[in-house]
Amino acid sequence: MSRDLVTIQIIKNVLSSIAKEMFYTTIRSAKSSIIYETYDFSPALLDSEGRLIAIGTGLPVFIGILPIMSRNLMKLIEEQGSKMSPGDIYLVNDPYIAGTHLNDVGLVMPLFYGEKLMAIGAIRGHVNDVGGMNPGSWGPNATEIYQEGLIIPGVRLYKGGELNVDVLRLVLRNSRIPDYVHGDIEALAAALRYAQRRIIDICDKYGADTVREAMEDKLNEGKVLARKNIQKLPKGEYFAEEHIEKYEGMDEDIRITVRVKITEDKFIADFSENPPQVRAPINTTFPGTYASTTIAFVAVTDPHVSVSEGYFDPVKVIAPEGTIFNAVPPAATSCYWETMFYAVDLIWKALAPHVPERLTAGHFLSVVAETISMIDPRDKKYKILVEPNPGGWGAAIDRDGESCLVASADGETYAHPAEVIEREYPIRVECMRLNLEDGVGHGRFRGGFGLRKDYRILAEGAELVCSINRISYPPWAVDGGLEGSCNHIVV
Repeated sequence: MSRDLVTIQIIKNVLSSIAKEMFYTTIRSAKSSIIYETYDFSPALLDSEGRLIAIGTGLPVFIGILPIMSRNLMKLIEEQGSKMSPGDIYLVNDPYIAGTHLNDVGLVMPLFYGEKLMAIGAIRGHVNDVGGMNPGSWGPNATEIYQEGLIIPGVRLYKGGELNVDVLRLVLRNSRIPDYVHGDIEALAAALRYAQRRIIDICDKYGADTVREAMEDKLNEGKVLARKNIQKLPKGEYFAEEHIEKYEGMDEDIRITVRVKITEDKFIADFSENPPQVRAPINTTFPGTYASTTIAFVAVTDPHVSVSEGYFDPVKVIAPEGTIFNAVPPAATSCYWETMFYAVDLIWKALAPHVPERLTAGHFLSVVAETISMIDPRDKKYKILVEPNPGGWGAAIDRDGESCLVASADGETYAHPAEVIEREYPIRVECMRLNLEDGVGHGRFRGGFGLRKDYRILAEGAELVCSINRISYPPWAVDGGLEGSCNHIVV
C-alpha cells in the first residue's frame, strides 16, 4: 500500500473532478433544455462495489439513489448469470430498482483498467417522454405504474462498446419525442465514456492499486467526518407531521409523519407511522426515501462536505414495505416528488427548532412541475416543455428567506430562462417576476418571495399536465413566525 499521502490526496481530488467533468460533458452534449439548461440530472463515480466516491453537480435527490441504483443493477446482472464487460453500458428506469420515476433514466457503465474492474460510472437524467398516457410520462391521474410509460428493468444499451440497436429502437418507439430522447441518452452515455478514459489516465499515471487506495481513503474520510459532525447535533428524538393534498384516486388528504432519532453515532429517520401506498402517482420507493434522509443529514451536519458513501454511514431509514414512503409494484410513482420531497421537509421541520443556525423555516416545497405539449407551428414538430419552478423559502435565524429558489431536494437545478423557452417552444413568456401579490411569511425576518410566470401558447392547441402541492397547507413557521403563502396555477 502507498504511504504517499500527498499522492492519495491528489487522486481523491482527481476523482471528484471526474464527476464534475462528467456533468459538464453532459451539458455540452444534451438535446433537451431540461438537461442543458435546468440541470435535471446527476453523474457519479462509484468504486467497484458500487459505493459512492464522488458526485457531480446536480440533483441532491440523486446523491443517495445512484449507488443504490447501481448496486441493484449489479445484483440483477449477477442473478441472471451474466457479468459486466469493458464497453458495456446498462439502461434502467424501473423505480423499484432505481428510485424516483420512469422519466429518470439511469445509465451504468463498468469502468475497467485492462481486465480489472476499477470503478462504476453512473448517471441519471430526466428524459422528457418515455410513453404512457400523459405527454411527458407523468400526471396526477395515474393509478398504477403501467400507465406511466415504458419500464426498463436494466438492459445492455451498449455491449462491448457496440450499440444494441434493438433496445434503442424499443425505447424510442415508445416516446412521443424520439429524437430528443435519443440525443439525451447519448449525452448521458458520453459522460460515462469520458469517465472511462479518465480512469485509465489516472491508473496509467499512479497505478491501479494506488487509485483503489485513494477510493478507500475517501470512504474512510467520509466516515470520520460523519462521526465528528454528528457529535455536534442535539441528541434525542424529534417528531413532525404534515399533510399532502389528495390526488385523483385518493379519498382524502393524507397525514404523513417522521420520527428522527439522533444518537452519538446514528441518524435514524423512522417513517413507520405512515399510510399505505395510494392509487395515485405520489408514492415513492425506498431508494427515494433513503436519498431524502441523506439530503437532510448533509444539510444539518455540513452542506459543504465532499460527499461519499462513507459520510452516510450513520444514516438509517425505517420505512415499511407497501407504505407511501416504500411503495411496491404496481404503485404509480410519476409524481414521486410530492412525497419524496416531503420526506426531506418532515425531517427538516422536526429539526429546525433545534438547529436554527442550520435550517430555515419551511418553504414552498413542491417542484410545481408542469409539462406543456404541442405541435410547434414553426417547424411542425411535436414538442414537450418540462420544467420545475422555483418559489419562496422560509426565513433563517439571521436573515430573510431566499426568493425564487428551487425546492430543497431539487438542489442545483435552475428555472428555464424566458429566452430559452421562447426559442425552443411556441410559447410567449408575458411575465416572469417575483410574486409580490401573495406576500411572504412575516417574523423578525420575512420569508422569501415566490415566482409568478404567465405563458401564452402560440400553437393552435396544447396539453397541460401539472402537479402541485402545498395548495392548501402553507409553508410552516418557526419560533412564532407566520406561515407562508400557497402554490397555485391558473389556466
